[in-house]
Amino acid sequence: MADRKIILSEDDFRDPPPAGPAPSGLGGQLPPITQSSPLQVPVTPGGGQQAAAGRIATTGSVSPLVDPRTSFLIAAAVGVLLGWGVTQILGVGQATFFANKAASDRSAAIWVGVIGVLYGATLLSFDRAVAGAWDAVAKRVATAAIPLLIVGYVAGYAANALYLQILQSASATLTSDNDIRLYLARAAGWAVFGLGIGVTIGLVDRSKSRAINGAIGGALGGAAGGIVFQFAAANLHTSDSVSRLLGLAGVGFLIAVATRVVETARREAWVRVLSGGMAGKEFILYHAITRIGASSDCEIFLLKDPGVAKLHAQVDDRSGRRTLTAASGAPVYVNGTSIASHALRSGDQVQIGNTVLGYSERAIAPAPAGAFPGAR
Repeated sequence: MADRKIILSEDDFRDPPPAGPAPSGLGGQLPPITQSSPLQVPVTPGGGQQAAAGRIATTGSVSPLVDPRTSFLIAAAVGVLLGWGVTQILGVGQATFFANKAASDRSAAIWVGVIGVLYGATLLSFDRAVAGAWDAVAKRVATAAIPLLIVGYVAGYAANALYLQILQSASATLTSDNDIRLYLARAAGWAVFGLGIGVTIGLVDRSKSRAINGAIGGALGGAAGGIVFQFAAANLHTSDSVSRLLGLAGVGFLIAVATRVVETARREAWVRVLSGGMAGKEFILYHAITRIGASSDCEIFLLKDPGVAKLHAQVDDRSGRRTLTAASGAPVYVNGTSIASHALRSGDQVQIGNTVLGYSERAIAPAPAGAFPGAR
């Protein structure tokens, strides 16, 4: 049995078939699958959040690099430091004198463009980097680099042009760098930056919902960050490089926080790794077909479990009804019972290899009596 090789294709999924064409690129030879027995997983009645909390407590501390409460902040910090550090080393956008306004606008555009690439690419690929999937990191960065550069360039150019226009047209009435018009100019420019970052990340993930979440959160966080950026520039008596770092930190953190808040508020279903090598990691189910496996191309990737096949199972979302289907020859247990196909319910705990996932979905309030014609 140990020498047996399993060939997995789309046709190996049992009834019901996927709605629409399934994503490609995961076919091919799989490593042997560990035929592990189901773990003794206690299921807490009344919802996935309670069950998840109980299970997490038994698996030890969760790494802040994967904990959904901290990982996005760490990713933002790394992205900000990369953007600031690289532009400092290269001297991008640091000239204090320009021959004309157009040259100043271009310099600011290039500066923000470089930051956009480094910051956005870090947010996009941070979880893969933490898991050691460097091939996936390179693929995602390569896909997003040009769009991120364009987004940053446009945002930087527009913000600088607006800022200088205000300085020029209102020079007689500006009393200080704390004039509200300057704050609004910064807020507008960084809002465009944050919106573009969020949309790009969603598009690379091929998810309309994530793009919308990113646009909302990025625009709100970017606008708030622009206010912080102007405050740092106007009131903190430090060097230009330190002032920029503090301003970028405000922009980066607020974009990350606002996006996370929007994602949490608008998510409909998600899973959290309750035990295994990636304990604490959370995945929001954005796609009509969510693949689960050891490949970093999967939407739910379990890279630290030798008992997980490259494509082990998938979740089909049909108008909010989500069905978990195991691949042929790949054992999957739900609440301790082996399944081939299972309609997921909030609170279900799914064992794949030696990893346990807790499934949760947002509760939908029942319609009040009399809300529909003919209701009593």
